[in-house]
Amino acid sequence: MGLKFGTAGIPINAKSNYDAITFLRKVGLNALELEFVRGVNMKEDYAKKLKSHAKEDVVLSAHAPYYINLNAKEEDKIEGSIRRIVNTAKITNVCGDNVVFHPGYYLKKNKEEVYKKIVSNIKRILDIMEENKIKSMLRPETTGKISQFGSIDEIIDLCYELNILPCVDFAHIYARSLGKINDYNSFHNILSKIEDKLGKDAIKNMHIHMSGIDFGKGGERSHLPLKESKFNYKDVLKVLKDFDVKGVVICESPKLEYDALLMKKYYESL
Repeated sequence: MGLKFGTAGIPINAKSNYDAITFLRKVGLNALELEFVRGVNMKEDYAKKLKSHAKEDVVLSAHAPYYINLNAKEEDKIEGSIRRIVNTAKITNVCGDNVVFHPGYYLKKNKEEVYKKIVSNIKRILDIMEENKIKSMLRPETTGKISQFGSIDEIIDLCYELNILPCVDFAHIYARSLGKINDYNSFHNILSKIEDKLGKDAIKNMHIHMSGIDFGKGGERSHLPLKESKFNYKDVLKVLKDFDVKGVVICESPKLEYDALLMKKYYESL
């Protein structure tokens, strides 16, 4: 099926996740990332209803809550983070496949130690998922702030070690690089790294985030509409086309469905 395009959360012109599926289908989009920003409060029955409504033509995934830090100093914060990711995976297992999450913050600690701690805590999550027969795919996301764990190299290494797959947010990578990673060759290098380390299967099953973005000296500040940002989304789409990437592109711009359609139309014109 090539690439599917959709929105992060309920589109501007829809009122609920159920309504969103109807709307996305009507305008020619075919993916919805459920946003559990403040907590996982969806019941299993409703998730089943969403799955049935989405059928085969609208792909559902989920973003775990933002209150996650698998490198927290306090054990109760780590336990809470693990619980939130597991709860997201449980409900996603009913209606979709992929669970996107931000792994954590460095908290001014040694990056290698942070990496080891995050690996160890994701292993705990994977063990719980296996025990409970939860088959969702965990997707740690590349992050936009320099204070956050989640450079493209860290995420690729993490996925390789744990046999999971990444969520590649190209706008975050651009913001984190303070605008340096923003042309065809730079984006091509990212796809080459993913293919070399994680294999061709990772290229044929990608979960991608894109939006316009504003950044300062610490990286990401806020998401913007695509046309109000210097982020070169067109070259990302060219690279995705040239690699024959398959999977999902989720739009996180404030102009959700409008920018998702903008990307889809440009991609189809290539």
